[in-house]
Amino acid sequence: MKFKIFLFFIFYSFSSISEAQNLKAFLYTANFNSPENEPYIETYICFDANSVQLIKDENKKYYGELDIYIEITKDVHLIYNDHYSLKSPYFDDSTSNNLLFIDQQRIAIPNGEYLLTIKVKDTHLSDDVLVHNEEIKMDFKENKLAISDITLIEKYKKTTEKNKLSKSGYDLTPYVSNFYPPTENTLSFYFEIYNTDKHFTTSKRYLLNTYIETFETKVSLFDFTKSKRMQVKNIQTNLLSFPIEKLPTGNYNLVCEIKDVENNSILQKKLFFQRSSPKHDKSMNDISSVDVEGTFAMQITNIDSMLLFIDYLYPISTILENTFAENQKRYNNLLLMQKFFLNFWKGRNPFSPDKEWQNYLSVVKIVNKEFRNARIDGYRTDRGRVFLQYGAPNSRHKVDNSSANLPYEIWHYYKLKTQSDCKFVFVNEHLGIQDYRLTYSNVEGEVSNQQWDDRLEQSNNPTFGDDFINNYINPR
Repeated sequence: MKFKIFLFFIFYSFSSISEAQNLKAFLYTANFNSPENEPYIETYICFDANSVQLIKDENKKYYGELDIYIEITKDVHLIYNDHYSLKSPYFDDSTSNNLLFIDQQRIAIPNGEYLLTIKVKDTHLSDDVLVHNEEIKMDFKENKLAISDITLIEKYKKTTEKNKLSKSGYDLTPYVSNFYPPTENTLSFYFEIYNTDKHFTTSKRYLLNTYIETFETKVSLFDFTKSKRMQVKNIQTNLLSFPIEKLPTGNYNLVCEIKDVENNSILQKKLFFQRSSPKHDKSMNDISSVDVEGTFAMQITNIDSMLLFIDYLYPISTILENTFAENQKRYNNLLLMQKFFLNFWKGRNPFSPDKEWQNYLSVVKIVNKEFRNARIDGYRTDRGRVFLQYGAPNSRHKVDNSSANLPYEIWHYYKLKTQSDCKFVFVNEHLGIQDYRLTYSNVEGEVSNQQWDDRLEQSNNPTFGDDFINNYINPR
């Protein structure tokens, strides 16, 4: 599953139609299988009605209209294409369209690797076209245990008349975003499990775990965990919810996990999401209760050293932890800093927080030596941050500057968490100070934009030399 923003997207705060400059849309896809082992992909596109040109009809009602083109190709051969019009809801006037409207499509597609292209155009406005390209892989092998992609659900009801939103006896309206603001206090989701009857042939039962974990540390949250013993069957449909009113601000994974009767993890599917909940963010009082007596944190007695050590943590900290850190630095209270520092490392390793800190510090020293430039220490550079956050890349390709190109580096990771073939492009546009900035990455949550998507599709790029695309596609 991949979430994709078209141009600019504001999910809950829209400008007026008179201020709208571009069509705004949000897209994601999800892969499923059928009882007949005929896989299909679902596409979900959410439009900001505020960004669509409104037209008055004969009944003096206002509506917008979009042209949508969908193509699926395999090795440049066209496998599927469709073109249709999508009308918005009707409005009483041209300023009352403060809402979203959603399009969902379901497309049967065999196992294999494909390129999905979706183009969206405002029928009544201009020739500007929004384009989304995504590589998709269908891999639902017959009789093999599998989990579908997870779809977030805005609302659901029992189906009375079958329609595009109908699935497993319910009409499921997708929640087309991975961001939950303070106004959203329920996380509902749907997924399917296939062929447990073929996999668990002896026990006839298995354990289904669903839980929320922190994105950075992969620690599961006890208050957001559900476990259930399940009977094996061909297809198991699951429509579940978590109340998230008390979930603090941060980055998270929603995890669906299959375990055997001996509690061994067999298969997982994860979905990244973000939560904003200032009301339930931890307070400084939670940190002040930490006991540092006799710990390694108590041995750091120089306030300048402690300030530096806390700053070292930012590449591996959550949003909430970074906020805490900044607060500690402003208070300039050594004891409070010691409490925060100990609490941070106990969260990573409750049994040996001092060892965890020393291991991390040794990597920081390497990063500071290798990536330091004339302005800042290595841990504060983009390359240093990525190295500390994700570890050493599996390959690192460096091209020095010449008359033909700017200097750049391409880092390649075989796998990061749930993503494979992960790339980072660093470019040094300030030749005198070795300031390599992260310019593009295909990793979820990192720097990515349409301009660079297009740039990477070019056959050559004079800014970075003729071999840039080849170096990106075939890292070494």
